Amino acid sequence: MKDHATDYSQITEQIFIGSDLCRGLYCPLHSVEFKKLGICAEVNLEIERNETPTPGVDTYIWLPTPDLHAPTQDQLAIGSSAIGEMVGLGNKIYVHCKEGLGRSPTMVVAYLVRYKGMQVDKSIDFIAQRRPGIHIEDSQRMALVEFSKKWSK
Repeated sequence: MKDHATDYSQITEQIFIGSDLCRGLYCPLHSVEFKKLGICAEVNLEIERNETPTPGVDTYIWLPTPDLHAPTQDQLAIGSSAIGEMVGLGNKIYVHCKEGLGRSPTMVVAYLVRYKGMQVDKSIDFIAQRRPGIHIEDSQRMALVEFSKKWSK
């Protein structure tokens, strides 16, 4: 099992997907690790807990989504927009859920579909190459297909 304190993957130059690094309400490791990586924005998809935003993170978004479920269409729109804005500003962003294997990759797929014009399956493959072990549930894939009908370029 990976050390949860370092369980993240760089998906693009500016987007990281990972687990809840410290699995607690506040963890000083976030600050140190995020500073080292240059991360200044965070999207948290855990419904299990809403943590205190990490010092040094200028933008923090909580989109509570039950484990093994898809974010709502509104959450996909808000989350992908936030990622798109951060990337457009040249900032780095950390997208996470409890393990970083389902909900957070789903959100980054929504970004890739909306802002990079990628197809859902190609986006999933792109992320899986950079973060082995991701598992997109059928409900998450169906939500992404629905999302892509509205937001595909």
